[in-house]
Amino acid sequence: MPMKKSVLALVAVSMMAAASIQAQEQTDAKQQKTGSSSSVGLGLITIADSVKGVQFSPVSNIAEHAIGFQLSSFSNVAYDGMTGFQLSALNNIVIGEAHGLMLTGFTNQNVGTLRGVQLAFRNATDTLRGVQIGIFNNARDYQKGVQVGLINLTHDPTSKRYGLVNINPNTRIDVMAFGGTNSKGNMALRFRNRSTYNIIGAGTHYMGLNEKFSGALFYRIGQYFQLTPRLSLSGDVGFFHIETFKEHSTDDPERLYSLEARLNLDYQLSKKWGIFGTVGYGDTRYYSHNTSFRHRMLGELGLTYRYAGYNSEKDRALHLHSKEDMATRDEDRYAQPQKPNLWRTAGMITALNVFVNRWDDWVLNEEFPRINFKTVGHNFEHAFVWDNDNFNTNLFAHPYHGNLYFNSARSNGLNFWQSYPAALSGSLMWEFFGEITPPAINDLMATSIGGTCIGEITFRISDLFYDDREIGFSRFLRELGGAVVSPMKGLKRVLTGEAWKHRSRHYLYHNYNRIPVKYNISVGSRYLADDRALFRGEHNPYIELGMEYGDAYDNEENKPFDFFTSSVTFGLSSNQPVVNRLNLLGRIWGTPISDTDKFEADFGIFQHFNFYNSEAVKDGTDLIPYRISEAASVGPGLIYRFPHLQDRMNLEQRIFISGILLGGSLSDYLYIQERDYNMGSGFSAKIQTRMDIAKIGYMNIDANYFHIFTWKGYDRAEWVGKTGFDLDYTNAQGDPGNARLMAFNANFGLYLSRHMSLDFRGSYFMRHSHYRHFTDVDAKTFEIRAGVTYKL
Repeated sequence: MPMKKSVLALVAVSMMAAASIQAQEQTDAKQQKTGSSSSVGLGLITIADSVKGVQFSPVSNIAEHAIGFQLSSFSNVAYDGMTGFQLSALNNIVIGEAHGLMLTGFTNQNVGTLRGVQLAFRNATDTLRGVQIGIFNNARDYQKGVQVGLINLTHDPTSKRYGLVNINPNTRIDVMAFGGTNSKGNMALRFRNRSTYNIIGAGTHYMGLNEKFSGALFYRIGQYFQLTPRLSLSGDVGFFHIETFKEHSTDDPERLYSLEARLNLDYQLSKKWGIFGTVGYGDTRYYSHNTSFRHRMLGELGLTYRYAGYNSEKDRALHLHSKEDMATRDEDRYAQPQKPNLWRTAGMITALNVFVNRWDDWVLNEEFPRINFKTVGHNFEHAFVWDNDNFNTNLFAHPYHGNLYFNSARSNGLNFWQSYPAALSGSLMWEFFGEITPPAINDLMATSIGGTCIGEITFRISDLFYDDREIGFSRFLRELGGAVVSPMKGLKRVLTGEAWKHRSRHYLYHNYNRIPVKYNISVGSRYLADDRALFRGEHNPYIELGMEYGDAYDNEENKPFDFFTSSVTFGLSSNQPVVNRLNLLGRIWGTPISDTDKFEADFGIFQHFNFYNSEAVKDGTDLIPYRISEAASVGPGLIYRFPHLQDRMNLEQRIFISGILLGGSLSDYLYIQERDYNMGSGFSAKIQTRMDIAKIGYMNIDANYFHIFTWKGYDRAEWVGKTGFDLDYTNAQGDPGNARLMAFNANFGLYLSRHMSLDFRGSYFMRHSHYRHFTDVDAKTFEIRAGVTYKL
C-alpha cells in the first residue's frame, strides 16, 4: 500500500507540472484574443510570455516580461524586463531593466540596468542606478547607484561603495601565503588601491592555544607608500576571530579575538612574485569579559603572487584527436555500426559472473560465493529481500557492476534499449546463481537501472579514445585508456582482434562535428567540516573529472544519452572514500518548446545517478558528514538559455524533477551487519544555474533536493539479543520514516588563461530524518574546495 501511495504521488507531481504549463498556454491564448496580459500562474514550473499580477511556483517561474510578483522556492526569471518584486530561495534573473526589488538567498543577476534594489548574498548588474546590498556586489557601469557589502566591485573608480573591500579596474590583487609567530600557515587576498589596501584571510594553528589545531579568520586595513618601483612600506591594523576548540577546558576559552597592528616591507621580485616581512604587536582578548588573554610582539615572512588577469595565450589544448579529425564531415572516417551479436553478449556476461565468483572465493577467501545446487534452490525459495551490504557496495559497486553487464551488450552491437535487458539478466544470474545469500531487490534495481546510466556514459566516453589508424605505443595507450573506462568493450576488442587491427577507413568512433564534447580536470584541496565546525575538520587533496557530452539544444541528435553530463570526484586520503562524488545526468528524449533569440528552451526526460559519500573526519567526532544516493531515478527536465547574450556570456538554467525508485540516506539508529543507512523510494528536484563570462570567470549554482521514504521496516524484538537469527533475512529498507536532504553547491572560477582557471567551491549539506519509532534528527555540515581547473 505505501508503494502505491508513492506512485500516486509521483503521478500527481507530473500532472501538476503538465497542468501548469497547459494552463499558462491557455491563459496566453486568451491574452492574445483579449489583449489582456493579467495572469496568475500556479504549478511546479510556470512559463508565461508576460505576467501582470502574481506568478507563483514551488520550483521556478519563467516570464518574458513581469509586472507584479514572482514568488518561487528556487528561481525566478524575467528575460525582457521586470517591474515589481522577485522573491526566491536560490536566484533571480532579469534581462533588461529591473525596476523594483530582487530578493533571494543567494544570487541576483541583472543583465541590463538596475533601477531598484538587489538584496542577496551575491548581486550583479550591468548598469547600476539603484542599490545593491549583499556580501558580494558587482556592477560593470555606475550611474548614481550605491553598493553596500563585504566586497564591492565596479568598473568605475568614482562609484559609491561602502564595504570592507572595494575593487575597481585599478585595484591590484595579490595572493598571500605566510607564516609567523602567531600562526603557522596563512592564506590571504590583498587588494591594493591608489594608496590604501585591505586584506582578508585565514590562518591555522594559532600559537599556544591548541597543539593539534586552532585557527583564525582576519580582516586588515592599511596604507602603503611606494619607496621605489619594487619596494614598498605599509602599515595596517586588523581584527582576528580565533577558534581554539578547547570546548571543555577550564584553562582556555573556546574562542577569542585579537586586535593587531603591523608594519610591512614588500619587495617585488618580478611582475607576479614578491616577498614581504612583518613586525607588529597583538592583543588577544576574551569575548565574554573583554579582558586581555595574551599580548606580545609578532613577526611574519611570506610570498605574494599578483593576479594579472586573463592571459590570451594561443590554443594549447590537449585533445584526444587532431583539429582536422574533430572538424571533419567525411563519413568514411567513422566506424560503421556493428551487427548485434547475442551469443557473444551472453558469453561475456556469463564469463564475467563466473570470474567474479571464483575471484571472491579463491583470492578473497569469502564464504558467500561458495554455491551449490542446494543454495541455488534456497535462493529461488526465499527471493527477494533488502540486503545489509554497506553503502558503497550497494549503491556504487553494484551499479558499476551493472555497467559491465550493460556494456557486454552495448559493445556487441546492441542499442541502448536492447542492452538494458542484458544488465537485468546479468544481475538476476548473479543474484540466484552467484552467491549463497538471498537475492536482493535493491541489488536488482541498482545493478540494472543504475548500471544502465553508468554503462551508456562509459561506453560513449571510451569511444573518444579509439583511433584505428594508430600503431605502436600510441595505439597501446589509446586501447588501454578505452579499456579502463569501459573494460568490457576493451575485452571485446581484444577477443575480436579490433584492438590491434589497423584501418585507413572507418577508424574513428566519435564524430565531434555531430556531438561536441567539453571536459575538464580539477585538482586541489578539500576541507570537510566536522559537524559544521569552521576549523575542526579534515583536509585532503582531490581530483575531479567532468564532462559535457553533446548539445542540449540539438534535437537532431536525440537518441538516449546523445546529451549527458558527468562529474566524478576522487578523494586522495586514506580516511575518506576514494569515490567521494559521482553525478551523472543523461537525456533519454527531448523536444524544443521555444526557439527564439531571447529564450531557447528544451523539455526532456532524463535519467539521474547521484552518489555522495564520506566518513567521519579524522580527530573529530564520530558523526558521518553525509551519505546520499539516487541510484535509480528518471523524470522530466527543462533546460533553457538566452541566445542574444552569447557574445558576452553564456547564461543557462536547468530544472529537473524525478521519481526515485531506489535511493539511500544515512541513518542515525540503524546498525545491522554493514548497514548504517536507509534505502527507499521518493522524488528529487534540482535546479542548476550556469553563467560563464568570457575572459573573466564562471559561476555554477546547484540546489539538489531529495525526499526518500523508507517504507519497509523491521521488528527489532525479533532479532536483538537473540541467537540463531540470520541477519541476512532481516529484509528491511531501514528505519521506517523519511529523509529530506539538500545538497547545495556554489562553484566560482576565475580565468587565468583560455584553458586554466582558479576554482573555488562551497557545498552545504542538510538532512532532516523523520523516524516513525525514534526521535527525529537534523544534521548539517559543509565542505570547501580550492584548486585549479583545466578546461577543454
